Amino acid sequence: MSKTILLLKVSIVLTALIGTQNAKAADGMEELLKIKVTSANDPTRPVPGGVHWFGRDHGRNMEKTRQANFKLCFLGDSITQMWHGDLFNKNFGKHNPANFGSGGDRAENVLWRLDHVELAGTFPKLIVIQLGTNNSGMNEGPEIALGVATVIKKLREVVPKTKILLLAIFPSQNPVNRARIDEANKYLAKLDDGKMIRFLDLNANFLGDDGKLRQDMFNDAVHLSRLGYAMWGATTHKIVSEMMGE
Repeated sequence: MSKTILLLKVSIVLTALIGTQNAKAADGMEELLKIKVTSANDPTRPVPGGVHWFGRDHGRNMEKTRQANFKLCFLGDSITQMWHGDLFNKNFGKHNPANFGSGGDRAENVLWRLDHVELAGTFPKLIVIQLGTNNSGMNEGPEIALGVATVIKKLREVVPKTKILLLAIFPSQNPVNRARIDEANKYLAKLDDGKMIRFLDLNANFLGDDGKLRQDMFNDAVHLSRLGYAMWGATTHKIVSEMMGE
């Protein structure tokens, strides 16, 4: 068999595999968007955050939006916002990143931010999403995943050419919230299409052999320690570079 024919066959197989993964991801999104919200909190209805610093954070993010000089965006809540500057720059600085994290945000708050033109007119190559922790105290697992999926659907409208690295929601020390997060992550994994949306689960790195949270990785029941951020950076900088085409 000639090398040309062999390469052609490999290309056909890869194309078929990608097509299958794209179809599964589309089915996963359709499945998520059909979930009915039964909790009092609706993660698909855009509302501003209830914390007093929400307006301040939105203003800062709008300034970054107006400057539109970043190629990599991190989007999420306080877990994203609290990146240590030196670790952030060490792992992602070469990509000219911008941090759009806002403390206290739930999925519906990020939707409000996007509805109020955060990221509008920008052209990042990649957005890294870590979102859903703050919904875990108010919503069931499928509803949390629905909220995050609705954010992704909105991003497809705002920045249609941007790739998305969707991180599994990090674990919580609260057993009820953690169970909801684990269930949500099973839904979110289905959104990985192998190209425009990738799902990455780092959670095993946060757990000890007993399945409990490693205390050295966290400052409290939710927020990461410096070691936690160092692990996050070390385990994602390679896939970030790959998705950005570098």
